[in-house]
Amino acid sequence: MNENKAISEKELLNSIKNLLRKSGHLNKFQAEMRAKVTEILQDKQVSLNPNYKNTGAPKPNSEVLLINELVREYLEWNGYLYTASVMSSEAGMAKTKRSRGELCAEVGVKDDEKSATLPLLSNIIAAYSDRIKRKINKVKRDVQ
Repeated sequence: MNENKAISEKELLNSIKNLLRKSGHLNKFQAEMRAKVTEILQDKQVSLNPNYKNTGAPKPNSEVLLINELVREYLEWNGYLYTASVMSSEAGMAKTKRSRGELCAEVGVKDDEKSATLPLLSNIIAAYSDRIKRKINKVKRDVQ
């Protein structure tokens, strides 16, 4: 009887896991757990060694902070909320996000109806790619 009980408990746990996976909650729980474990490990490292310096990541200057914000906006735009959450935790990013308008102003991008349909990082890359293409076409015209 004990053996049957263990099998039914295992089946129940598998059923719950499958339901959580189908609803998307399992991924969320796993991401939150990873973010929390990362935070705990970082806190533990600091508490064990007061002179600890995290040399693995660059000191977050304004450029790094901007890039992190653009990546977070891109991840969230595409629905990678759990990835964004873990990245934000691991990078020690502020809980309050900069608005799209603030990010546009900082990178010098004008947001309109067309550009608002994409994440800012996509707009920046598209603009850069178009600029390169124009330069290549200009060089081709100048050579001819």
